[in-house]
Amino acid sequence: MNAYRHSLILIAGLALAACAPPSPPADAGADIEPPRPTAADYGIPDSRERFEIQKAVIIEKLETSLLPAMRNHGFDMWIVLDRENNNEPLHTELGGGFSGVRAAFIFYDNGSDSPEKIYYGSHAMPANSVIAQVYDETLYYGYSEDGLTPHLKKLVEDKDPKKIGINISHTLPEADGLTVGLHNFLVDTIGPEYASRLASAELVTRDFRLARTKKETELYTQLLEWSARWQQEALSTANVEVGETTGADIAWWLKDRALELGLTGYGTVRIVREGEHLPVHDPNLPLQPGDIVGIDGGLRYLGYAVDIKRAAYVLPPGETVTPESIASAWSDTLEMAEVYAERMQVGNVGHEIHASINEEAEARGYRVAGPDTAGDDTTANQPEMGVYGHSVGNVAHDIGARVAQDFPFAYGDRVRFPLAENEWVSIEFHVSTPIPEWGGKTYYARFEETAQVTPEGPRYMIPIQEELFLIESPAN
Repeated sequence: MNAYRHSLILIAGLALAACAPPSPPADAGADIEPPRPTAADYGIPDSRERFEIQKAVIIEKLETSLLPAMRNHGFDMWIVLDRENNNEPLHTELGGGFSGVRAAFIFYDNGSDSPEKIYYGSHAMPANSVIAQVYDETLYYGYSEDGLTPHLKKLVEDKDPKKIGINISHTLPEADGLTVGLHNFLVDTIGPEYASRLASAELVTRDFRLARTKKETELYTQLLEWSARWQQEALSTANVEVGETTGADIAWWLKDRALELGLTGYGTVRIVREGEHLPVHDPNLPLQPGDIVGIDGGLRYLGYAVDIKRAAYVLPPGETVTPESIASAWSDTLEMAEVYAERMQVGNVGHEIHASINEEAEARGYRVAGPDTAGDDTTANQPEMGVYGHSVGNVAHDIGARVAQDFPFAYGDRVRFPLAENEWVSIEFHVSTPIPEWGGKTYYARFEETAQVTPEGPRYMIPIQEELFLIESPAN
């Protein structure tokens, strides 16, 4: 077994085992459904605990990740403007709250070891808010005639910053939160001299977000564990009635189950039937024996989002194991995951990683394919591999390096970013392997797992799926 996968199991195996769904008592009757695990069974915190966790994560992030990001790109001030009903993409990770008429999250480098954290908004934040407990200075101007203008103008003049970061970006949505209206407001407020010192803070935003801290890595690992358990529950015999349950049913179940746990979540459910890809979430196509069903998605929590995949094989009546051909195809997929992971080293560039993986895939006899986002997810009768990995964390497709072709219009500068130490990445691809029982049609096996990029190489954050889950069909 490859060292990456082996170390993963040693590091995270016990954690996921502790989260496995409880088994019913040995003497439970066959018709008695075991109690559904609750949020408490999952270990999902209540509101007060969530606030304390989120506050601790934001404090650590602002104190350890922000100044290096600002200094690396020559900024001594960063202004993030926000307002009610149109939150900035960084709203939650900077402290959230109710922005009201206009709000400003302002960070200033005064030369010390900690950035000055300043918040100006129209509405006072309550005592149990991150803004009230974390920021060094707060000012609330209410519904006043002058609003934010005189306060922000005075602050900028008093600090006299040499380079002011603002969130505008041609290619990074997470760093493009400054609307035209707020940009015009800022320019009018600070005047032409300071307006000439404004510059895009897209790389500050990138580096700040990707410099993952210990506390947020712990939070995200837990969210991954919950997501893996949630998907495995969805693809269980207890949850799927073969011949009745459709992909749409599973997709709705995932949403409802997430709400039941006090979270939100999404999952795209895809069914492969003897090499054919059934329409996604068709409400009239129930699962049948021999199908392979997969979920792509994850849970969301405290400003973080998971994006992983899990898959199951539907056993025909009388069968107890995955057919050797399909198990072998999944093993081929895991082998290519090792090829992929070996290239995920700190400093390696996104599109160069993509090219290197494809070169190895072609040497192994695979035809190289692109992503299937436009619906082109079918193959004929030849082995194929498609690579489309990405950064992950606060959103499913995050701000870091994209492992894809060098298509700037599609991916922006992300394909040219180097992998950052400690960033989280989705190792995502598909491998299509011909299945003899299907007349040589291929099993389009989708793989997506989350790893953290470390100086020693990538470390999967929870155990990967080593084998397909099994869903039992009712006896004839």
